[in-house]
Amino acid sequence: MQKVWRGKGWNVRVLYSRAGVATQILVSTAESDLLVDVGDGTLRDLLALNYNFGRLKAILITHGHFDHMGGLWALLGFLRMIGRAENLTVITPPSCSEVKSIVNSLIDVYHGTMPFKIVIKELADEEKTSVDKMTVQAFEVVHRGATKAYGLGKRIPAVGYSITYNGQRVVVSGDTGICQSLKRFVKDADLAILEATLKRRTPETAEVHLSPEEAAEIGKTAKEYMLIHR
Repeated sequence: MQKVWRGKGWNVRVLYSRAGVATQILVSTAESDLLVDVGDGTLRDLLALNYNFGRLKAILITHGHFDHMGGLWALLGFLRMIGRAENLTVITPPSCSEVKSIVNSLIDVYHGTMPFKIVIKELADEEKTSVDKMTVQAFEVVHRGATKAYGLGKRIPAVGYSITYNGQRVVVSGDTGICQSLKRFVKDADLAILEATLKRRTPETAEVHLSPEEAAEIGKTAKEYMLIHR
């Protein structure tokens, strides 16, 4: 399932992405790495790469649904076990309660035995931060959850990310319906990674996901694009 894009001195690898199961995307420069989303199985996928966990500087989470952050506890627990000393930044949309709950619970459970600090950084719409030589900018998208038991849920805090390095820009949509912010950030990007989950557009699903046709139409405004999370 892995897809790889190679830019100027960096690469982006989709480790895994399946709707309702997990998504994890690894962004690697010459200096360091960041993860965009940390779904179930992220630790396993990184270990399969013989990954150097010392390179990981930040985790970017697009929203709090389990298939995008369900692997967070396992990854943080593993970093504790191997004795990571460097602080780790976890970037989220504002008010992402699921991530805060996991991080705070882990700190409570392992109080006094955490060798590194977990720094939660909330990025509001169009706010930027730096991760080593990468610039990360969040942009608000529209997303609602849906379950068989309870149907369509409420709109939740959700963002996409625009990541710039070495004069190039990569955009990850996260889960989203069609919105002007997505179209604006994807336009002229060197790479756009777009979820394409929706099988049939209805008025009720307008803020849930993109269809493959919709995602491709938006993706064509970038220099290259990948459709994932199908």
